[in-house]
Amino acid sequence: MRILVNALSTTNLSGRYVLLGHLTNLAKWTSGKHYYTVLYHKENRDICQNLGGNVKWMECPDYTANWAGRVWWEQTVLPGKLVKLSIDFIFMMSGAVVPFLRLPQVSLAMNPVPLINGLEHNTIGSIKVALQKRGYKKAMSTATMMFFLSEYMRQMYRQNAGFCEKESEVVYAGINEDTFKASERIRTLIVKKPFQIITVSVMAPHKGIETLVRAIDYVKRSYKVPVQLLVVGPWPDKSYESKINKLVAELNLKDIVKFKGYATREKLNQYYAESRLFCLISRSESFGIPAVEAQVFGLPVVSSNCCAIPEVCGKGGIYREPNDVQGIALEIFNLLTDDNKCKEISEAAKLNAERFRWEKSSRPLLRMFDAAANGNT
Repeated sequence: MRILVNALSTTNLSGRYVLLGHLTNLAKWTSGKHYYTVLYHKENRDICQNLGGNVKWMECPDYTANWAGRVWWEQTVLPGKLVKLSIDFIFMMSGAVVPFLRLPQVSLAMNPVPLINGLEHNTIGSIKVALQKRGYKKAMSTATMMFFLSEYMRQMYRQNAGFCEKESEVVYAGINEDTFKASERIRTLIVKKPFQIITVSVMAPHKGIETLVRAIDYVKRSYKVPVQLLVVGPWPDKSYESKINKLVAELNLKDIVKFKGYATREKLNQYYAESRLFCLISRSESFGIPAVEAQVFGLPVVSSNCCAIPEVCGKGGIYREPNDVQGIALEIFNLLTDDNKCKEISEAAKLNAERFRWEKSSRPLLRMFDAAANGNT
């Protein structure tokens, strides 16, 4: 079969990571049987890699990097490309489908942000969110098969649509083998900092960094623990970055909360290895890649109970309401000071992380070929 992989919407770091992880396995497992053409644009050109002779890359016009331009191109230009390339079905990475196409479409839902209630948007942003939600509902009714990055995502889509999809499967992200190898190599070589906490993410407003900062302040003041927090990741929303910096200054935490920004893989592995635990009090995570990476290094996870992280991290974590500053602070305090409890959850974290080897995570995607074949009949 000839599959068109529409990666035009895959613009953030986690989306790129998931795409390449799954596509690497699919290309390997189906070599000589299935062939893939991957659509990209100038803004995500870095996804282009040599994945074998059955994967080709097609660059689309620059304006497809923009959401509105992408929608227009998909509905006006793409149909002709499908005929020219003799495509059998489309694999969408956006959680949506291209309307009015007769070909089977399989869609992977990864982005929960449009489905989060309570986020502030400007007028243009609100219109985009409304159209995305409508597009997600359309995918639920017309996609040959839906894949969801977690059960949490599947339930969010069902709630938004008001009905269930035709056929679906949860397909988790995987963790790169290099991360497992790095953990085995450096975990015993780097000295543990017994009061250091790490949080890793793209620091968007729904990540709840202000809650974590307030919890750190509570641990410092109420429990008198010399806690340290490393905040690792880029800040796409500069106003949110300013808000958090102002909060840290107001609470007099500049010597305690360290902003590291983007970190190389080598540096990130070092931060994981030297830290005591991982925290992310996010209001919505479709999976939580950094949380599982931290578990590879044996870090217990403290996170919110309203997203996919409890589902994904299991017994290797503790979960609280995302606004419960004192409760989160208590869990942090207990893990920083109770070695037996920390060790117990650390062992559970390492065991849990083994579920997310790419070889295991990508297997459910193989169902798409039978689903698409049945969709052609």
